[in-house]
Amino acid sequence: MRLLLAAVLIPSLLAAQSGVDLQSIQINRATPKEENAQLPRRDFFSYGAASVQALLLGPAERARSLVRDGAIHLSLYDAVALAIENNLAVEVSRYSLSIAGLDTLRASGGGSLRGVDYTVAEGPTGVGGPGSPLLNSAASSGTPTTPTVNDISALNILTETNTSLSEQGATPYAAGPVLPSYQPTLIGQGLFLQRANGVFNNDPLRFTAANLAFVQGFSTGTQLEADLNNESQTVFANQTNYNPFSTPNISITLSQPLLRGSNRGVNLRYMRIGAINQRISRLVFYQQLIATVYGVSRLYWDLVSLRENAAVKKQNVDVARRLLAADQAQVEQGTLAPLEVTRAQSLVTSSELDLIQAEGLVGQQEVILKSQLARNGSGDEILANLPIVTTDTITVPDNDEMKSMNELVGDAMRSRADVAQAQLQVEGNKITVEASRNAALPELDVVGNFQTRGASEVPFEVIGNAGTAAIGAPSDLGTASSRTSHVYQAGLQLNLPLRNRVAESDAARDILQLRQAQARTHLLANQVREQVESSVIALRAARGALTAAARAREYQEQLVSAERDKFSVGASTNLLVIQQETFLAQARSSEVAARSVWIKARIALDRALGDLLVKNGISYEQAVFGAVSPTQPSAH
Repeated sequence: MRLLLAAVLIPSLLAAQSGVDLQSIQINRATPKEENAQLPRRDFFSYGAASVQALLLGPAERARSLVRDGAIHLSLYDAVALAIENNLAVEVSRYSLSIAGLDTLRASGGGSLRGVDYTVAEGPTGVGGPGSPLLNSAASSGTPTTPTVNDISALNILTETNTSLSEQGATPYAAGPVLPSYQPTLIGQGLFLQRANGVFNNDPLRFTAANLAFVQGFSTGTQLEADLNNESQTVFANQTNYNPFSTPNISITLSQPLLRGSNRGVNLRYMRIGAINQRISRLVFYQQLIATVYGVSRLYWDLVSLRENAAVKKQNVDVARRLLAADQAQVEQGTLAPLEVTRAQSLVTSSELDLIQAEGLVGQQEVILKSQLARNGSGDEILANLPIVTTDTITVPDNDEMKSMNELVGDAMRSRADVAQAQLQVEGNKITVEASRNAALPELDVVGNFQTRGASEVPFEVIGNAGTAAIGAPSDLGTASSRTSHVYQAGLQLNLPLRNRVAESDAARDILQLRQAQARTHLLANQVREQVESSVIALRAARGALTAAARAREYQEQLVSAERDKFSVGASTNLLVIQQETFLAQARSSEVAARSVWIKARIALDRALGDLLVKNGISYEQAVFGAVSPTQPSAH
């Protein structure tokens, strides 16, 4: 089902690849399928419970097509697609989209908002890329040194961190004036009364009472209340019979605030903020996608680099073993001291330790990457026990084409979802402050009321006359149900606090909290500029380091070639050739590390600019449905 949705959504993805359109994301009404609540019908008399599908914890189905020859052949796009479809942090944020929609529904009935989740989960850092062997490798010289043992058991590399994008601070805003009840409501009460006449032993009195009220509020603050009841009373006459009667009445009351609660915008504030929160939830979801894609990309490229580094370490072992074999041969011929064999054996051992640690880092990085690609982590029935074969390699262009710094910062300000949602939070806070100011006004309401009151009374009458058996009708039977009256009322209702300290304090504090939110938002904008500038500097430094490492490797290749030429004419020794080959392996390892640093600096800049999803071919709508295209669309 999700793959079918992905095929349908490819055209929209290609249209969006020209850049990040946050405005279209904010108004996109796409809702998750499995992560949504199925509500009963929304017309009158809708009282059924909502149904929500159980959390899906099945295997990562996309991975089945990636298994070949007992391994998972994984490209970066495959890793990103698996994460978006299966990562639980993304799934949590997907539920938040539906929750925000339900909050808007709640506000339409006159309820307050329960709020949205601003949390963005950052994935684990992993073991990192390979470190430069210039600093810690035992194979950095022909003379063995004490091997460095790296701790690969630290648990911090597995830890996910949560970041809140909320600009509100620790304390909420004031509630503001009360809201009208927008949903029409019927209130009813029925009563059956039976009362025995314990004094005169008459038959028990039976009476049925009913009270019914209808309440409806409107956005202007107007409230309509209509009541109907047949209030009953039971009295006893001065004879041996009872004398029941009822006083039915109808009352219609219309009230309208003139000061507090009279502003239509204030009365609709939760609906307005709810609509803003829906836009915020979409941007927070987009930010979660960016965090997930960024984390998975780093883990993937680190795995690529760690595999390359392990291959270099394997070359170091091969070089050390060749040196040992050559030394052993020379010792047998009597042309080399036995101590040199011991030196060569030590070099082999330290090189093998380096290889063991490098392969251990590869295995650990695979486990961490798998934890981000499936709902059951590395225990997924498809991913478990299968090694990952990375199919993408780090390709470095000849140069990093970049715009000017001001243009890059401008692009980031327009494309960063965290900045856009922070601005929307401030917009919602302004609405709340408007309500706090309105709540500081006195309460002055105009009230109108119309009532009908009547008596439906059957008074006690003696039936018949003594001695004649003649039947006489009650004298007022004809008027028993027509004793009604109409009552009209109108007036003002005033609630005037002589010292309005609570409301004034709330209004003033809310303004101060709004200023705090504005300051935090501006601080975020400053941080965005700093992030872009820092990322550009890091990318340039990584480019310089990579260029230097590549040149060092080229020079070392030339030295190896020269040493081999000297050895071929007897002007060098096998030891010197092996040493130069060891230095070449070291230079290659340094280049691998520099290339790893460059690619992570590149994706860090893409994240700082806010266009990481576009560059990875991921659309917002596909991510909402959890159905990413099977193949990466070509960029337009």
